[in-house]
Amino acid sequence: MAKFFAAISLAGTGFFTANEIVPALPQGVEGSGILPLVASSFGLLLGWRVVGLEPGRRWMSALSDGLRGALYMMAWSYAFLGAAQMLKLAVRMRYDDAVEALVDIIGQGAAIAQASFGVNVLLVLIGGAALSGVSSEWAYRKYGR
Repeated sequence: MAKFFAAISLAGTGFFTANEIVPALPQGVEGSGILPLVASSFGLLLGWRVVGLEPGRRWMSALSDGLRGALYMMAWSYAFLGAAQMLKLAVRMRYDDAVEALVDIIGQGAAIAQASFGVNVLLVLIGGAALSGVSSEWAYRKYGR
């Protein structure tokens, strides 16, 4: 149950955080329309595999696990956006070779992250991450592993 609660709450965090990010994205960013779905999918997976992995410890450890899961979720979401942008540019023949295109995934993701991060995004992300970790620990204490 701890993994289930962590997965559901981190998926919700990903969805609401992505909805805060989409209006702040620069025009023409490929994949921005499906970002809430992608971020919630990453949240579901990482909530199960990262946040709900070791319940039964202190509450501060649960908060730390929630924040770590949210950080991973956002990193994967920005990597997805970077890969989508890279593919858009690759179709237009903007790269000389494959290595340059693969390296540009990181550059595109970092540029999109820098352009879209704001106070409201951080508040939703941190609040949801804390809720994810605490709900996982609560579910473990109430229902067991």
